[in-house]
Amino acid sequence: MLELADIQVRYGATQAVRGASLTVGKGEIVSLLGANGAGKTTLVSAAVGIIPVAGGTIRFEGRDITRLPAEAVVGVGLTLCPEGRRVFADLTVRENLILGAATRRDRAGVEADIDRFFGMFPILRDRAGTEAKTLSGGEQQMLAIARALMCRPRLLMLDEPSLGLAPRIVEQIFELLVTLKQDGMTILLVEQNATEALMISDRAYVMANGRIVHGGKAADLIGSQDVTDAYLGAAAHG
Repeated sequence: MLELADIQVRYGATQAVRGASLTVGKGEIVSLLGANGAGKTTLVSAAVGIIPVAGGTIRFEGRDITRLPAEAVVGVGLTLCPEGRRVFADLTVRENLILGAATRRDRAGVEADIDRFFGMFPILRDRAGTEAKTLSGGEQQMLAIARALMCRPRLLMLDEPSLGLAPRIVEQIFELLVTLKQDGMTILLVEQNATEALMISDRAYVMANGRIVHGGKAADLIGSQDVTDAYLGAAAHG
């Protein structure tokens, strides 16, 4: 469904992504693992057109989208739920969800989806008229995911959805991702929390120093030395 082939991204003289390649098949949860600074966020930001690529090819459902702007990428069915949640702080929960559907014209469908996500996240229904900045970190993450789903993507990318959240909330978020998969959603999950991510994933890739250094079935990577080395190596290099 998604193919990133030999992706290269540069920030000035610095090469942040060095020929990274990965694939995500329809209906899969695929995790992209690695320590902070490995290049994971840069890679997925490039995949959705937020950051330009210096080389390589991005294909979605067989279509070359390498040079598409971010708003056009959303239109083809690929959406990123960014790191740090980035909700619109001064807008209400409901207004955030409406903005998530900005590319849609089916008003009745938008209202139906808002109701569906309120059912999925009851706390958001309770806080529908509340400004997003008053929500807890976990509630903001739920809102960010629901907002990303409002554009009805066929592939959802999530960048560090568990970051800074209490273990109980992390468990809820990961249970939601499993539910979304069961409903037919394809997911690329960027995570530092390797163990939790691998438990719900079909496959995973490990990234270090801007490169994909390992990939395989998630079950085979749980507790593997390749994953450990990627994290410890980043820590050793500070």
